[in-house]
Amino acid sequence: MKCLIFLNLCARLILLPAAALSGGGSEPDAALVRDIEDHLIAPCCWTQPISQHESAVSEQMREEVRRMVAAGKGREEILDHFVALYGERILASPRPEGFNRLVYILPWFALAFGAWIVFALMKKLHAPAAEPSTAPAPDNRYASRIEKELRELDEK
Repeated sequence: MKCLIFLNLCARLILLPAAALSGGGSEPDAALVRDIEDHLIAPCCWTQPISQHESAVSEQMREEVRRMVAAGKGREEILDHFVALYGERILASPRPEGFNRLVYILPWFALAFGAWIVFALMKKLHAPAAEPSTAPAPDNRYASRIEKELRELDEK
């Protein structure tokens, strides 16, 4: 048992530095490629990012993204390239420029407005009830007339 643990430890010590040297530069590139693929929508059906979509067009786009990253192009440069080819619709989330800013601003206004409505309703529900006021005394001018009409109805 001790021999297996020793062999396992030796194998890890030998293989760990080799793995770190061979994959050192590709990990950030892989993360960048994945990030870009998550931000591009498949133009064949416009429903999923190319990182999840399985189609020939998506595969071509993924390969093109990998080539561009390997060539040293940055994230924005690659996204700009695809926007030039397919338009803003290719982006999974719109850039916060011009009219698109409303997509990022309006939800916060809606949230604040909803909170204000809830606060106003809660304040109204928890407000102390107004005490019922006593009804004003009937006018004497009409009291005798009402009594007379009630007696006439009882006689009939």
